Amino acid sequence: MMELTHELRENAGFQWVLNRLSPMSPFGKAAARSLRWYGPGEEAALEEELDNVALAMELWNAGTTAPQTEGCGCGPVRLTEAERKDAAAALRGVTRCLPLFHDIRGSFDRDPGAPFDLVELFEIKHFLVTLEQLVQAYAALPPMAGLSFPSLADALELMDPEGRRLPTFSVVNSYHNDLAPLRAEKAKLEKAIRMTMEDKRGPLMEKRRVLAVEEDKLELEVRRMLTGKLMAYKQAFLDNMETLGRLDLIVAKAKLALRYNCVRPALSADKSITLRGVRHPQVEEDLAERGEQFTLLDLDLKPGCTVITGANMGGKTVSLRSTVLSLLLCQCGFFVFAQSATLPLFHRVELILADSGPGAGGLSSFGKEVHLLDKLLRETHGQFFFVALDEFARGTNPQEGAALARALVRHLSSLDCVALMTTHYDGVSDVAAAHYQVAGLVRDIQGDEGDDPRKRIARRMDYRLLPAPPGAPCPRDALRVCRLLKLDDTLMELFQADL
Repeated sequence: MMELTHELRENAGFQWVLNRLSPMSPFGKAAARSLRWYGPGEEAALEEELDNVALAMELWNAGTTAPQTEGCGCGPVRLTEAERKDAAAALRGVTRCLPLFHDIRGSFDRDPGAPFDLVELFEIKHFLVTLEQLVQAYAALPPMAGLSFPSLADALELMDPEGRRLPTFSVVNSYHNDLAPLRAEKAKLEKAIRMTMEDKRGPLMEKRRVLAVEEDKLELEVRRMLTGKLMAYKQAFLDNMETLGRLDLIVAKAKLALRYNCVRPALSADKSITLRGVRHPQVEEDLAERGEQFTLLDLDLKPGCTVITGANMGGKTVSLRSTVLSLLLCQCGFFVFAQSATLPLFHRVELILADSGPGAGGLSSFGKEVHLLDKLLRETHGQFFFVALDEFARGTNPQEGAALARALVRHLSSLDCVALMTTHYDGVSDVAAAHYQVAGLVRDIQGDEGDDPRKRIARRMDYRLLPAPPGAPCPRDALRVCRLLKLDDTLMELFQADL
């Protein structure tokens, strides 16, 4: 089972995406915290999940002037316009119910013989009344694959014997034959107490106390009876909560995909990765806040290791993060941030950055890389995996680093994996399955010498990834970058003289 560690979620930007999900029920929020990983062999289940998300997108967006689902790759329209509008109204009925649910799972995790208290019985009845409303709205939707609600009609009748469908709860007389006469006697006695002088109420108050104790005993009997009968439906309650969580998460995925114009991924039949117009939404949003635009990326990866070379600050790491994010999203049943995506299913997806990683305390950045790589290779024996490595072995001396990087590329090519590595070392791409280069500092712009250095570099940088032949030398843009960053003139002269 793939573990979505905190480091992986943060480094890939997956946590940024999850933070923008909007599940409305406690069950949907729990489902978002424990996402299902669809691995190899689970293609049919993943397609069902993506079908459900596509349907929710279609319905959520129904009635708009220009449906966003057109061109998003979510699948063919399955309904007529009238059917879509009716189903969209039903979906909104479902979403109106979702925030009303309270998490009552803890009430069913109890010691045998411990009766529900009145607050728990109220919460259970509230759950059942709300569930009935949601199920009625859900029944008007086109069926979603794998989502059904086990009937709790008998439990609702037990909690609402008068059929009023009010969310409040009380121990009504019909629960016990002795309640009605006792309560009538008690009411009569309370009326007499109100009509009696205060100094003569003593005997009446004692009688009322006795009746109240007897009433409490009868209500306890009722609560024990209700607890025993409701606990017989425990699994149906839990199954309904799980289905509520799945439905809530599907709607949240659909709303996210519409908001960011995501695309449905297709599943690859040959273990290759094809990404067109892929973007990283976190980086894209940061750039937009500065008035800049993200450069969409195209990538074709096949089994073995593909190498990316290019200028400093050319976006190589963003390429890795965008690819890993696409894979994580797809294998958790999300649409992806791209114009199109064809992806295989991996047993494991990993992103190794020199400056991150758990369980490597006290190690250098190079030591961390080696630790994480060794851990990955040991744990993925016999599995199909993906790994992205950023400037592997840059933290050691260049001669050994280059040799180690070349050896790693050769080794990964012998394993059942797809790998993507950025590097500044020459000779690494010679042994790679494919080679990409960042287009680099190709724009000649004058007159912005007083601007922010980072913006000056961004204006001149072409971030596109271009196919390059094996063995093509790594770009030599460090001098230009230093000039644009306004490095000290004396140091620049010494740097240039040593080139």
